[in-house]
Amino acid sequence: MDEPLAWINGRETPFSQLALPVWDLGVVAGASITEMARTYRHQPFRLQQHLQRLETSCAELGFETPFSVPDLAAAAERLVQKNSTLIDPQDDLGIVAFVTAGANRTYLGTDDLPGGTTVVHTFRLPLELWHSAAEDGVRLTIPKRRQISESSQPVHHKTRNRLHWWLADSEADAVESGSRALLLDSSGLITETSTACFFAVIDGTIMTPRSQVLNSMSRRIVEEAAADCGFRFEHRDISAKEVSAMEEAFLSSTPSGLLRVRSIDRRRIGTEDTRSVIPDLLAYWEKVAGLNPLQQILMRGGPPADAG
Repeated sequence: MDEPLAWINGRETPFSQLALPVWDLGVVAGASITEMARTYRHQPFRLQQHLQRLETSCAELGFETPFSVPDLAAAAERLVQKNSTLIDPQDDLGIVAFVTAGANRTYLGTDDLPGGTTVVHTFRLPLELWHSAAEDGVRLTIPKRRQISESSQPVHHKTRNRLHWWLADSEADAVESGSRALLLDSSGLITETSTACFFAVIDGTIMTPRSQVLNSMSRRIVEEAAADCGFRFEHRDISAKEVSAMEEAFLSSTPSGLLRVRSIDRRRIGTEDTRSVIPDLLAYWEKVAGLNPLQQILMRGGPPADAG
């Protein structure tokens, strides 16, 4: 096998042949629900929890798929077993599963419409892309664009309708090259970034926004870790005006784990004397996952000098 395999509607196919029809609502309207898990040392980590969240989102949003959580888990585990042989032993895989809403009637001109598409695929985690952020921290910019209201789109579900995030990140990069967008809601409260949950440490308490954000799996690990380490932890509203009071800030995501926030709108977060909570949180992460994701990124090195 010289290329990865993927799984679509119950059958395996070479990754290069994986495709959605142009009439699929996942293409036409961005109407799809997705999950991304990952492996640690080539073993899936909390795959069942990710797939159960996918199943819950499908049920709540009215998406239909004939495949159960055990079906998707079995497909993912087979792909991991096969595709892991194509990557370096020190690398790991991202595991993606998604379900689309069905077919667009206008494009097909018929009432006999096929159902949605269910896909599982993997990819090598591009650890080198996060090397600079792991070494120096992430720079965030608060753009003019705001988080979508929960009344308009169910933000707490993980969906593929993400045009506003692409626009927000483009705006942030135009303001400060290389920075990522940290969105506020319409009330001026901090929400999240396009790919990660946001956390701040104020007066020794780890806090994360309580509304207008994804029901995140990585956030659950941070909360578990905080409890294990004896840190105070709160879900609460965080105003953009509180940036100056932040002793530390960091991001969490499934693929990269924890990354320190270096600055927000060019304002440096923390000082050299700040005692970071991140090492303790990552120690817990390593205990439950078998690997420290930050150390893995740093060990793999950065992109080549000519990578742009």
